[in-house]
Amino acid sequence: MRSISKKNMLSAAIIAASFLLFFSCVSATQSDRPQSEEKTEQSKSETEKKSETENKTDKTENPAAERKRVAEIPKIVFSGGIQRIEIEDMFTENFSFIRNDEYSGTFAGKLDNSVSVAKAFVQCPAGSYEILAREKATDSDHAAFYIFVDNEPYRVSPSEPPLGSFENTTRTPVTFTLEADTEVLITVQANSPHHPGQTGMVIDYLQIRKLP
Repeated sequence: MRSISKKNMLSAAIIAASFLLFFSCVSATQSDRPQSEEKTEQSKSETEKKSETENKTDKTENPAAERKRVAEIPKIVFSGGIQRIEIEDMFTENFSFIRNDEYSGTFAGKLDNSVSVAKAFVQCPAGSYEILAREKATDSDHAAFYIFVDNEPYRVSPSEPPLGSFENTTRTPVTFTLEADTEVLITVQANSPHHPGQTGMVIDYLQIRKLP
């Protein structure tokens, strides 16, 4: 039998150790890779969750600062058979605004107190008209308010009891007739000069319709 020299044994040991070190490094690299990927996926998931939360918040309630406030009473020209006036497009004081993509025009305004007011001039051709408000009232104590056509007040309110969701005030339509082409001032507020109204309701828009 051939004998193995110490030199050959040492060389074999070095080669074996080198192979072991190589496979250990490969194994460590492979084991580290899923952890790194897992951390990346976890970080991505957290970022997506944060983005979803921010988007959800953006679609519910946001400060009035996010809408561009109308600095003076706007002048609107009535056209077609129906004209919609968004509450956020009117000149307002003491209204707070709620943002939601489900609202017409993205915003709706809350009539907060007895000095809350919204105004717009509307140039109307001669004829008869009807105004309805799209309103959301939580209960019968926070439902009735006034729409003025120039100086004439009209009390409007939703269903009795209110539906608790947006509805047009078809139960109390505002109707008026103009003998000639006229610019009228439309005003929304809680009270009339002689009768108190209520506060706390949310108004999406006013709908003006020319009657046949």
